[in-house]
Amino acid sequence: MDNIFVFKFKISGITCHACIKLIKLKIGRLEGVREVNIADTDGRTEITTEKPVSLSDIKTALNNTPYHVLP
Repeated sequence: MDNIFVFKFKISGITCHACIKLIKLKIGRLEGVREVNIADTDGRTEITTEKPVSLSDIKTALNNTPYHVLP
């Protein structure tokens, strides 16, 4: 049986749907990420992965963008 991990956090700096698309693309490139859901522009984010992903990994994926993972 596959292991599934779900991580919830908030991302700041989202102002439009193009922002959401870019964030999904960048986080979706992380190894093991199956799905990225962002609740409109309020930044509530949930990712589903096949293995644990650290907040550090997510922050690195968003380097050089105006978006920040909130604690």
